[in-house]
Amino acid sequence: MTDNKDQVLACIDGSRSTEAVTDYAVWAAQALAAPLTFLHAISNPHAPAKTDLSGNMTLGGREKLLEEMVELEEKRGKLERERGRALLADVLSRARDRGFDEPAELLRNGDITEVILELQDAMQMLVLGKQGKQGKDGDAVAMHVGSHLAGILSMIHKPTLVTPLEFKRPESFLIAYDGSPTAYKLVEMAANTPLLQGLPVHILMVGEEKQGNWDKIQAANTKLQKAGFDTQVAIRQGKVDEAVSMYIEEKNIDLLAMGAYGHSPIRYLVLGSTTTKMIMKANVPLLVVR
Repeated sequence: MTDNKDQVLACIDGSRSTEAVTDYAVWAAQALAAPLTFLHAISNPHAPAKTDLSGNMTLGGREKLLEEMVELEEKRGKLERERGRALLADVLSRARDRGFDEPAELLRNGDITEVILELQDAMQMLVLGKQGKQGKDGDAVAMHVGSHLAGILSMIHKPTLVTPLEFKRPESFLIAYDGSPTAYKLVEMAANTPLLQGLPVHILMVGEEKQGNWDKIQAANTKLQKAGFDTQVAIRQGKVDEAVSMYIEEKNIDLLAMGAYGHSPIRYLVLGSTTTKMIMKANVPLLVVR
């Protein structure tokens, strides 16, 4: 990975999300005119199973067994690296087929969350799938959200695009807005980023239809209109995840953007169990900004 701080970093792991992650990463990098790097992280090899080597086994027998176990772990590590290189080769080929000529690759050892945190200063956006490799084939996607996702979203300080299982080029987006400083920061980002330029935007607040809330949402609306966006605003009541999901379906929204922190129930879309509910329910990518 180069020292360029404008990278789009896409995490791939061979799960069902990999193709969509690849396609959304290409879309984002092309829109941002940014370099694109695909990352595959290999977790540290599992420690050998605890085995009782006492009893009647001779010292020489125990030593031979330990040597065989070490050799087996080395073979597993080698196979994982070979698998990682093959996976990255496939992903780079797919990216080139979609018009991105010079994607880069990065194969790293270590926990994916730790690797991402180490690299975040060298990226402008992170792209990853909502289902990790631990998801089981045949199970409803709603039952499997990547095991590292919540931790990554709570710690990463760069915009993060969480992808569904299938790619659809965004033609509209929704901002889940609560009037907080973080939510307005999201509005400012949306107004200025080439990623969302030219897309119609819906601004949704979940809460009471009172003048104070209309004033807050109008401030966001004015900012985006001045930036040249075609806007629609709405206030809906109910549970946040349900109201947002229903609005996405009703308006055929292609991308949901929201802040990671706030002072309303929208906060818990990312910080609490509602995060999982929102990601499970939405069939659109989720752009999270802190």
